[in-house]
Amino acid sequence: MTDIAPLASAARAVFGDPGVHAVVRSGRTVHAVSLGQWVEGEEVPELLCHTGVAGWSPTALEPTRTEVTCARCLRKIGGSVLSARQLPLFGDDSQRT
Repeated sequence: MTDIAPLASAARAVFGDPGVHAVVRSGRTVHAVSLGQWVEGEEVPELLCHTGVAGWSPTALEPTRTEVTCARCLRKIGGSVLSARQLPLFGDDSQRT
């Protein structure tokens, strides 16, 4: 069996500093990160909101120091959901009348 400890350790090191959050595969939503149980009892970074990341890969989560914008993550960390800017669904909503 493959030893996954080095992989888990490397993933933890990327998100180990306070204030480091994550985006999923170059997405626009910024998530809070916590440690969760993985294979063979290893702990790895996971999204606080538990949004699914298909085919978990060490490269699926990209670190960022940008403020959290995920409403579910903000509720869990006690942040203000109202202060998070809602991302437009179809382009720039400010230009519509």
